[in-house]
Amino acid sequence: MKKKNLIYIISAVIVIAIITIGITYSLWILTREQTGENFVKTSCLNVSMENELNDISLKNTFPLLDEEGLDQKPYTFKIKNNCEDYANYEIDLEMLSETSLDSEYVKISLNEKGDKGVPTNLSEYKKYSNLKISGTKEGRTLKTSRLKPKEEKEYELRIWIDEDVTTEDNIMNKIYKSKVIVESKNTDKPYTESILNGTDPVLDGDLIPITINEENGKVTRADETEKWYSYAEQKWANAVILRNGVEDPGANEPIEENDIESYFVWIPRYRYEIFDEGNYNGLGTKTNKEQIINVEFENKDEAVKSGTTTGQMLTHPAFTSFNTNGIWVGKFETGYDGAGSTGAAGLNPANEAAAIEAVNKVVIKPNVYSWRYIQLAKAYTVGRHYEATLNSHVMKNTEWGAVAYLQHSQYGSHQSVRINNNSDYLTGYAAKNEPTTVNTGTNELCSNTPDACNEYGGATPGSDGEYNTNYFNKVSVVASTTNNYTGVYDMSGGAWEYMMAGMDDNSTGDGKTGKLSSGRHNVYNSGFNGKLTCPECNDNGVNHEITELIGEIDLPRDERFFDKYEYNTSTTTYNKGILGDATKEMGPFQSMGYGSQTRYISSWYDDESWFVNYVTPWFIRGGYYSHGTDAGVFDFRYELGRANNAIGFRLALAIQ
Repeated sequence: MKKKNLIYIISAVIVIAIITIGITYSLWILTREQTGENFVKTSCLNVSMENELNDISLKNTFPLLDEEGLDQKPYTFKIKNNCEDYANYEIDLEMLSETSLDSEYVKISLNEKGDKGVPTNLSEYKKYSNLKISGTKEGRTLKTSRLKPKEEKEYELRIWIDEDVTTEDNIMNKIYKSKVIVESKNTDKPYTESILNGTDPVLDGDLIPITINEENGKVTRADETEKWYSYAEQKWANAVILRNGVEDPGANEPIEENDIESYFVWIPRYRYEIFDEGNYNGLGTKTNKEQIINVEFENKDEAVKSGTTTGQMLTHPAFTSFNTNGIWVGKFETGYDGAGSTGAAGLNPANEAAAIEAVNKVVIKPNVYSWRYIQLAKAYTVGRHYEATLNSHVMKNTEWGAVAYLQHSQYGSHQSVRINNNSDYLTGYAAKNEPTTVNTGTNELCSNTPDACNEYGGATPGSDGEYNTNYFNKVSVVASTTNNYTGVYDMSGGAWEYMMAGMDDNSTGDGKTGKLSSGRHNVYNSGFNGKLTCPECNDNGVNHEITELIGEIDLPRDERFFDKYEYNTSTTTYNKGILGDATKEMGPFQSMGYGSQTRYISSWYDDESWFVNYVTPWFIRGGYYSHGTDAGVFDFRYELGRANNAIGFRLALAIQ
C-alpha cells in the first residue's frame, strides 16, 4: 500500500501550568499561541482551524469534573477530503520537550461536532515512539479514520486536569504543552461492499483487519484495498487487537495466534422489517415462528426508520444510541488471560480500582477460559476501561439483539446455532451433536438415546473433547452466527453472559424515569450504588432491610452504555421489552414441564425466556453449557447482577 505520510501540524500550542495556593490548585488559563497559518492545504486533505474561537479556557481554578471539562469551549478544526478517492488520516497529540506533567493527569475529549464527547485519560491512548515533529518527547494517537471523497469532518478537542488529581500526586508547578497533528496515511481506496450502503467496517485505534482461513481458522492481516469481507456471502468482517509490543505485520502477512489479544466482528448498521409487535403479557401457547428477518443496511446519514407495527421498517436501536454505522462485538465470551484452569478464570475484583487494574486480563479468543464470577459493576468497569477511546463496554441487550437478528437474516446462517457444551467454559467450542432435550441435570448421550440428548463435557484447551470440538477444528463453525469462521461464537451455551441491561428502580414512582436498579438486596446485587428493589426478600432465612447500596461503584450516567426497562413485578411481562432486543418479539411464550422442572420457552427454537423483574432485575443471555435446547441465540433470563460462577460477559466497541 502506497504511503503518502503527509503531516499537518495544527497551529496551536496547548499550555497548562499548575501552581499551588495553600492546599488547592490554581490552573492557568489554557492558551493558544499562533505560530503559523490557520489554513493548511494539500492536494487531497485540507486542515483548517477556527480563527474566531476564543482560547480554550478552564472554568475553575482546580481540577475539573468530567461534566465541567466537557462544558468547556472546545478547540475545533476541520479536515476535508478534496479528492475522488478515500483518504485515511490519523489525529495525534505530541507533547513538547518542556512538558513535565504526566499524561495520566490529563483528561481529554475528542469528538466530531454534534457527537457527545467521552472523557478519557490521555495515558489510555496508544503511545508511539516514532515522533513526527522535532522538539517533542511523547506521542499519542487520538483517532484514526478515513474520509469519503469530498467528505468533511469537524472535530472538537477539550483538555483539562483530571478530577481525581490530589495533593498527594505532587503535580504542582508542572507544565503541559502539546501540538495536534493530522497525518494523511494514504489515499488508496479501501474495499467496500455496495449492499452495505456505506456501513462498511470502521477501523480505529488498535483494530487491525483480518481474514480467516476457511479450513483451519488461521489469521492473515487483510489488505483493506482488497475484498476481505462479503455480507452477501455471509462472511462478516473481522478485526483483531494485538498484544502489547506486537507490531502490525502489514497487508497479507500471517498473524500468529499467540500475538492476538482479542477478536471482534463488525455488525453493520441496519433497519429491519418488524415481524412481531411483541404484545405478550403472560403465557399462552408457543408456536414455531422462526423466520428469515428482512434486513436492509442503513447509513447513519439516512433518515431513521421508526416503525412500530408489523411490516414497517425500524432502524435497529443498537445503532441509534451511539449514532454509528455499526458496532464491533467480541467474537467470543470475554476470557481471563493467563488462566490455566476453569477455577482460575473466576475472579471478582475487590473494588473499582482493582477492576481497572484487571483490564490487562481481558482476552477475547478461542480456546481460553471464560471470565466468570464477576459482579456486573466490576465487568462494566473492566469493559469501559479496555479500549476507552473506542467506547468499549459490556454488551447491551439491544446489541445482542442486533447480532441475533442479523444472524437470522439473509446475511447470517438463519438456523439454530449449535450450543457450546464445554463444561470447562472454554470459548469457541461446538457440540458434536445437536441437542434434542432441555436441561435435565444429566449428561444424556445422543448415541445411547437419540431422543434424549443433552451431552456436555470438558476438554483440554485447544483440543477436541469427547462431546465437543475446538474452534480450530473447522466443524466448529456450526456454533458460529454465519456457519463459517467469520461469525460470532458462544452465543448459545458456554457461560451465561451478563448484559448491561436492567430494570428501572421505580424511585420516581412511575417505573420509567428512575435509575437502574442495583439488585435485589444488599447481598444479591450488581455492585452498583443504587436502589435495591426487594430488601424484604427473605433468602436463606435472612431478612434484608437496606434499601440502597452505597459506597461501591456508581451507576453509569451515560445512557448510551445501558438499556433500561420499565419497573416490573412479573417474569412474563414480555411486552415491556424493546423492539429489536430479541425478547418481546419472540413470542408467544409457554410454560413447559420437564420432569420436576418448569421452564418458560419462546416460539423461536423453544429457547428459555424469563423476563427481568423487581426480584431479579438484570438480563443474562445465551444459556448455559448443560442446558441443551433451552440454550440459544434467542435465550434470555433474569439475574441479580451478583458474581456467579456460571455467568460471564461480552464486550462491544462503538466507534464514532
